[in-house]
Amino acid sequence: MKKLAILLILMLLTPSMSKAQPKEDEYLLTFSGYLGIGDVLTFGNYTLTVLDVLSSPKTGVASSVLFKLRDNTVFEETTFSLKEGEEYQYKDVKIKLVVITLEDNPRALIRIYSKAVDVFYGDAYERSIFRYGPIKFIILEIKNETFLARYEKKGKVDYRYFGTGYYYWNELSIYVENITNKTVRLKIKAPKYAQYAIIRGAEIAIEKVDFGEVEIGSPFKLTITLRNVGNKNARFISVYLYSREQIQEEQVQTLLPTITIPQFESSLPFAAYRESPIKYLEVLAPGDEKTIVFTLISSKNLKEDVYPLYIKIEYQDEDGAKKSKEVQVGIPVEDKIRPKVIIEEFKIIPPIVQPDSNFTVRIKLRNIGNSIAKHVKVKVTSEKPEEEKQTTYPYFPSGEGTVQQEVDIFPIRKQSLLYFSEVNTTAEGELYFKIKQVQRGIYPLYVTITYEDENGVVYKEESMFGVEVSAYPLLDLYIGNIWESGGKYNFEVYIVNEGKDVARGVTLDVTSEQLELFPIGQRYVGSIAGLDYDSVNFQILNRTIPKGEYVIHAKVYYKDEKGQEKTFEKDLVIRIPETLSYSERKPYEYYIGGGILLLFIIILLWRRKSVE
Repeated sequence: MKKLAILLILMLLTPSMSKAQPKEDEYLLTFSGYLGIGDVLTFGNYTLTVLDVLSSPKTGVASSVLFKLRDNTVFEETTFSLKEGEEYQYKDVKIKLVVITLEDNPRALIRIYSKAVDVFYGDAYERSIFRYGPIKFIILEIKNETFLARYEKKGKVDYRYFGTGYYYWNELSIYVENITNKTVRLKIKAPKYAQYAIIRGAEIAIEKVDFGEVEIGSPFKLTITLRNVGNKNARFISVYLYSREQIQEEQVQTLLPTITIPQFESSLPFAAYRESPIKYLEVLAPGDEKTIVFTLISSKNLKEDVYPLYIKIEYQDEDGAKKSKEVQVGIPVEDKIRPKVIIEEFKIIPPIVQPDSNFTVRIKLRNIGNSIAKHVKVKVTSEKPEEEKQTTYPYFPSGEGTVQQEVDIFPIRKQSLLYFSEVNTTAEGELYFKIKQVQRGIYPLYVTITYEDENGVVYKEESMFGVEVSAYPLLDLYIGNIWESGGKYNFEVYIVNEGKDVARGVTLDVTSEQLELFPIGQRYVGSIAGLDYDSVNFQILNRTIPKGEYVIHAKVYYKDEKGQEKTFEKDLVIRIPETLSYSERKPYEYYIGGGILLLFIIILLWRRKSVE
C-alpha cells in the first residue's frame, strides 16, 4: 500500500513539475520602451537605430518601422522593417514591434529579448546575494515554505514572495525547486544582455578595420575608422591594440564567469609597434568620422596563420561619463619569398635645420625579406611623387611648357638618388640638400625605394619624413651716428637681429654713470625681423662734455620664437670728437639786439616817407 501511495503521488506531481520546467531555447526581456526616428539603442554587441516610420500608401497611416541593426563584433549591418506585433530574430536576440504611436513625431514601442543565461543553480540561504551585470537578487527571509526576495537594478527596487514553481519576475527567470526552513534550491536565469543604453550622448562605433596584406617579418599598417553615432561630442579618445594571449589576468571571483582586467603591453605576440601603442583624438563630433593608423612590424618567427587582435576604445562624453568599447579582429599572416627593403634609419644632420643653410640626409636600409634585393634605388625629393599615369599625346603640339612648382628644399650636387647593386642585409648612404630662407616649421621629404628580386619583379616602397626648421633671434647692439644739434650731442643705438627669426616685444634700456641721458627708462622698439635692425635716438644733457670716450650700459628685453622672455646686455663706447660747452645767453643781449632791429626799421620807414 505504501509503494502504491508513493507511486500515485509521483504521478500527480510529474505533470505539474513538467509544466514548471523552463523552455530549452528561452528568451528574456532586455529592453522595453519607446524609440523615435533617429534614436539609437545599444545592448551587448549590438546597436539598433530607428531609421524611419513607414506609412501605408492607401491609408497614409503609419504601418511599419524601418530599423538598422549593427553587429559590432563582425562589422555587419542589416536593415529590416516590422509591423505591429511582428518580430525579427538575429543570432541571440529578438526585436519585437508592439505598437506605433500616431503623433506628429511618431514613436514605436519596442521590446528586445536576448537568450537566457544561467546566473545560479543550487542551494541558497537567507542573505544570499546574486549579481548579474546591473541586476542584484537578494534572499531576505525563508519562512513557511516561502521566501522573500529583493530585486535591485540602477535604483529600481522590488520585493516579492516565492513558493515552489516557475516565475518571470522583472527580467529574471526563476525556478524554485524546493524550499526548507533554512535553504532554497533554485535556478536563476537572466537575459544575456541585461544592460542597455539609449544614446543621448557620445557613442563611438568602429566602422572599418583595414590592414592590407601582412607578411612574416614585414611592416604593415592597421587603419581603424571611427564614427561618433551619438548626438554629443566624444572627448579624450584613446585607442589601444592588444592580444588576449599576452594579458596578465586579474581574476575576480563571482557567480558569473571569471572577469578579466586587461593589462596593455607595448608589443603583441605576433607583432611589435613601430610607433606609439596608443593613439589619441581630442574631439569627435556627432556624425564625424576619423581614421587612425597604427604602424607595426610582424615577427620573423611566425607561421602562416590568423592571429587575434583586440581593439579597445576609451573616451568621455561632454558630461564627463567614461565609456569604452572593444572588438576583436583576426590578422592573417602570409609567408612569401621576396626581398623587403625598409628604411631602418633616416637621420637629418643637423637635427634642427636653420633657414638658408645646408644639411645632410643619412639613410640606412635593411632588407628584412628572405631573398636578395637587386638594383636598389633610393630617391629623395621635396615634391610628393605623382601616381603613374598613362602617357597621352595631343593631336596638335602645344607651345606651353609644364609649370613646375617652386620647391623649398633642393639637392646641392644636383643629385637626389642613391644606388646599390645589391642589398642582402644593410646598406647606407648620404645625400646633401639646401633649404631656402623659409619660415619655422616642418617640411616634408618624400622617399621612394624601387628594387627587384632575382626574377626581375619590381617592388616599390614610399615613405615621408619631416625636416624640422627652427630659427631663433640673435640680437646685438652698436653705436650709430653721433652729431651735435642745438648745442647738445645726440647719438643712435642700433639693435641688430643677426638671427633668422623675429624678436618680438623688443625693449631697450640705456644707462650711464658719466652722462646724463634723455629719454630715461625703457624705450619700446617692437618686433625686429631676422637679419634686420632698428634704432633709438638719445640726447646727452651734460652742459660741458670734454673730448674723449664714455661708456654706456644697454640692456635689451625681448621674446624668442617660443614666447619665452629673454634679455641681452652690452657695454657700448661713445667717442666725443671735441669738447662742447653750452652756456645760456644773458638777458641784456636780447634787449640790445631788439633795439638795433627797431632802429633799423624806423630809418627805413623815414626814408620811404621822404621820397614820397
